[in-house]
Amino acid sequence: MKTTKHDDGLEWLHDIRARLAKQFNYNPRKAAIHYRRVQKASGAKIYQREEPVGSDVQTYDALHDSAHAQIAADQCETLTSYRAARKRKAKGAK
Repeated sequence: MKTTKHDDGLEWLHDIRARLAKQFNYNPRKAAIHYRRVQKASGAKIYQREEPVGSDVQTYDALHDSAHAQIAADQCETLTSYRAARKRKAKGAK
């Protein structure tokens, strides 16, 4: 496998990722199967998506639906541009 030289201060992270990749023979499917087994055996989720702080599920879902509606209506091009527009509106409202 081709190695890349990094000077970003994250060598420790690159080393961990390289060891994990080698452990699973550079096959992400094998890694996913392993982590699903670990998760099932432990009974706890290894990864859990975070919801915005201070919001309930209904508010989160409403914002998600609103974002996709605006993207579909060509008011925003991407989810990132939708979030940027929301930040600008929030700053303007203060």
